[in-house]
Amino acid sequence: MNLKNYAMLGISVALCLLTGCRTVSSPREPTLNIYQTPILRLEAGTEVKTLDGLYKAQEREIWHSDYRYRELERKVLSQ
Repeated sequence: MNLKNYAMLGISVALCLLTGCRTVSSPREPTLNIYQTPILRLEAGTEVKTLDGLYKAQEREIWHSDYRYRELERKVLSQ
């Protein structure tokens, strides 16, 4: 290999490294979580459209988000 090839290889590696650093930079948003209500309360007979079809609450129900469920789980396990 001659000097010209080494120079081209060096420039290519430098550009790849600089581009790689730019693409994995931190997001500007403080969090990537999508908002979801922590608790969902349903009255008996309430119909909810889901991806799997229509769901009808049989009685008063309380649904907890994943975050809220884990929070309650940690609270119970730490006692």
